[in-house]
Amino acid sequence: MAVGWLGGGRLTGWWPLGWMTVPGCVVAAWLDGGRGESDRRPDGEFGGCLAGEVCFATGERIASGVVKFSRLLAGVGLAVLVGTAGTACTTHAGAAAQVGSQSIETAQLRGIVDRGLAAADGVPAAQTGQTATAPLNRLDLQRRTLTTLVQLHLLAGEADRRGVTLSSGAIASYYQAYAVLQFGSVPAFERRAAAAGFAPRDVSLIVRSGALESALSDRVSPHLLATEAETREQYNSIVDQVGRIPLTYAQAKPYLARFIVSQERSVKLRPVLAQAEKKDPISINPRFGTWNTGQFAVIAADGSIASRPAPTPTVDLTAQS
Repeated sequence: MAVGWLGGGRLTGWWPLGWMTVPGCVVAAWLDGGRGESDRRPDGEFGGCLAGEVCFATGERIASGVVKFSRLLAGVGLAVLVGTAGTACTTHAGAAAQVGSQSIETAQLRGIVDRGLAAADGVPAAQTGQTATAPLNRLDLQRRTLTTLVQLHLLAGEADRRGVTLSSGAIASYYQAYAVLQFGSVPAFERRAAAAGFAPRDVSLIVRSGALESALSDRVSPHLLATEAETREQYNSIVDQVGRIPLTYAQAKPYLARFIVSQERSVKLRPVLAQAEKKDPISINPRFGTWNTGQFAVIAADGSIASRPAPTPTVDLTAQS
């Protein structure tokens, strides 16, 4: 993944961003780097999720802390799974992690993190809708990035087993819809991604995870969608707050129908992802942390100098009306 918005719509008063997700909120909150901030800028674009506020596309209220994407960037988000972390038989030679038989190379991880730090340094705070904050922590960003890569491999493996495919056009459409319906515009989404440590060339990783998760949910729970009245009301709320957007209601409806009920869809997907983790055991090179199945994320290894994981976003699952 996912984004926070200021009231209005069906559920007045949450992508994303770890991740599972509220596909917009999860990502958007992950993009906040764990700060859970929100801001409507003078040009009509929005920032991330503020505790107690509402996700634009889903209408869910944010609890204290932030929602993680992630799913999306992470996320886009992935479901919280319970159980013990899977372990794969691997020496991690040259790899940061392994998902089943697929390796995530250290060079790939390092490249994404290096580009992300450079991108974050190049984004003035005034352009992110956030107040001045401390620079990104490399180790935290490294773990969040590795989490994104692991989740993407796991989702891709399960999609392949189920015959779920996504064309480049479908992913591009998801990218636009996600950015517009969650952040108000594509540039706003990409600026927030850069500020959170994802360079433009790497944002597609987050978006692909969200698109795969949505496609898998369609296969697992195809009839779990928001109603016509709910999607129409949410679309009107977005337009009221942002102004004219480059998506007609007919174009936005399929995405809103899924975003609004993303939590319910996540619940249905959890058992599938739990089984996927058993089929494709996850092993993390100890240099980069350890896999926590409960958080569905890479966290700092116990006993290390950075043993405390980055703030774990939370989602208030209380229904709003």
